[in-house]
Amino acid sequence: MRSCSDVINGRHWLAREYVWFLIPYMIYDSYAMYLCEWYRTRDQNQDHSTTFRNFLSQNRLMITHHAVILFVLVPVAQRLRGDLGDFFIGCIFTAELSTPFVSLGRILIQLKQQHSLLYKVNTN
Repeated sequence: MRSCSDVINGRHWLAREYVWFLIPYMIYDSYAMYLCEWYRTRDQNQDHSTTFRNFLSQNRLMITHHAVILFVLVPVAQRLRGDLGDFFIGCIFTAELSTPFVSLGRILIQLKQQHSLLYKVNTN
C-alpha cells in the first residue's frame, strides 16, 4: 500500500502475485477445517454427508469468507480490475495479516495457556 503513490494507477507486483498463494491456501484451509470436524465427530458414527452438513452449518461464516475470497476477490484481483487499484488490493490483503495471531490465540486456548506470557503478548 505504501509503495503506491497513486491509489488508482499505482502498481505493485505483490498485488498480482499474492493471489497465486492465496488460492491454494484457501482451498487447503477449507479442507483442514473439514478434517478437524471429521476427526472431532468420528466417534459419533456419522456418515460423511451428515458430517459435511454439520460442518457447513457450524462454520457458515468462515466458509462464506473463503468462498467470497476464492470466487469474488480472486477474479476481481486478477482479471476484472485490469491494471487498476493495487492499493485497494493491498488494503484487502492487509486484513488477513491478523490470521496467524488469531490462530495462535486459539491454539493457546486449546492448550489451556491463557495465562502464559505468549498468550498475553499475542492478544495485546
